[in-house]
Amino acid sequence: MDLRDWQIKLKDKVLNSLKRGFLVALNSPTGSGKTLFSLVVGTELKGKVAYIVRTHNEYYPVYRESKRLEKSFSFLVSKALACPFSTADVNPEDIKCSSCDVFSSIPIKVDDYPFSFLSKLKKEGEEEGFCPYYSLLDSLSNSDVIVLTYPYFFIPRLREALGLDFSQYVVVVDEAHNLDRLNELEERKLNITIIDRAISQISNTTVIEMLRRLKEEVKKKALSEEKYILVQDYPKLTDDELEIIKEEYETLREKMIKEKRIKQIYLNNIIKFYETEGKVFSYKGSLVKKPITPEKYISILNDPSLSVILMSGTLQSKEFLRNVLGMTRQIEYIDTEKEMKKKLSGTIDCILALDVTSAYSLRTKEMWKKYASYILKIFYQAKGYVLAVFPSYSLMNEVMKLVNLPKLVEDEKTSLEDVYKLKEKSIIAAVARGKLSEGIELTKDGKSLISDVVLVGIPYPAVDDYLKLQAEEISKITGQDVKDLLINTTALIAVKQAIGRAIRSVNDRANVWLLDKRYDSIMWKTKINCLNPKKIKL
Repeated sequence: MDLRDWQIKLKDKVLNSLKRGFLVALNSPTGSGKTLFSLVVGTELKGKVAYIVRTHNEYYPVYRESKRLEKSFSFLVSKALACPFSTADVNPEDIKCSSCDVFSSIPIKVDDYPFSFLSKLKKEGEEEGFCPYYSLLDSLSNSDVIVLTYPYFFIPRLREALGLDFSQYVVVVDEAHNLDRLNELEERKLNITIIDRAISQISNTTVIEMLRRLKEEVKKKALSEEKYILVQDYPKLTDDELEIIKEEYETLREKMIKEKRIKQIYLNNIIKFYETEGKVFSYKGSLVKKPITPEKYISILNDPSLSVILMSGTLQSKEFLRNVLGMTRQIEYIDTEKEMKKKLSGTIDCILALDVTSAYSLRTKEMWKKYASYILKIFYQAKGYVLAVFPSYSLMNEVMKLVNLPKLVEDEKTSLEDVYKLKEKSIIAAVARGKLSEGIELTKDGKSLISDVVLVGIPYPAVDDYLKLQAEEISKITGQDVKDLLINTTALIAVKQAIGRAIRSVNDRANVWLLDKRYDSIMWKTKINCLNPKKIKL
């Protein structure tokens, strides 16, 4: 196996750190070969690797590199994706496996790309009478390399249900800059749409009346603002009411599995909202319930019996890992470009606009017009797709309604597939730290098709009730004042992730448009490697 120079130089350092019980934090740019490197290290140290990813899109490169190393591979998806009788949007709890005719598993060997294999497995499972989900689950213990999404590793009850001893693996956490958002794994929403859909699925008049009353109360508390507002006296259900809803839910589960037509049961969304621990906030027309910090999910990484590699192209600092995320183990922090004293990624050309800003006090219609003018100008000179990243949906919508060009404007229903369907040069308008600004990869023959990244303002998180409570909770745990660290690091990671969408290999080159005069500071120019940007005004 031919390794790159940084992989050869740093392999022993990483191996030795893992042997000494250190948690390894590996910061290395996109396209530098992190996936292969971690598999080589992991299989050499323990023979087995558990690769933990944020989305299913990241399964393919792990499968590809496992095959190159001639290692056996398996993966797991949710019951919703694996069940031959369900739609992909169901909650796993909606599927009552114990009442299913095809509850048994069979021995399998993954010998094709994960989702091609899954498609065939589901078809065979339905025809031959076995369960694809439990067959995949049973295959994990017999494979050298396994891939799981974040929930299966970080949510304690799901991790324990796997029946795996993770101390026998090197655990690789990919896209580890997302660890600060692990508490969102069990975020629950309650809104008018969910309640209306729940009502449409049931005929029990008692439950219908109960939900209609709940709907009216939710209307009063769920505000439209795009910021988290703490709700102390949110609508409640009594224990008896919740029990009646659960009974109706069980009736629907039983009916759907017998009919072998399983779709999302919206009563479960309501049940989970009330059974989940956390604070309740109003956010964009929904009541949102979630834990304040990711502490309970991250704690597994502090287990000294586990060999762990955290990886990202935009990993937070060691200070952030300790003071915000609460990492108590010794950390070996490795920045591959600093270690090698050279760039391992592509090239960016920075242009900084001095006459615009997204600062709250200066958000006006005139400012939106200026931003729209910049986007028009950038689009006409761009050689490829233009990715414009905004701090919020509201700001994005104000600006993009003034832009009459081929465009895809992200909303809550937008998927990566929508981007891949684009046939002509377009503006892809995305929200910082959203699906598109951190998920899209538009390439052809290994070269990025995004020629320009436009940072419309600085994506500082809103200093709302959620952020304030999070900073308070973390400060109680660590004894450190982390509010500024939370705000600045969140914005920096969002900016770096956006730039990374255009730099997918060492040969890529892109224009980065910094459309906010506040980028003209030593901190920002140093952190994003734009030390001598071209400065412009309209």
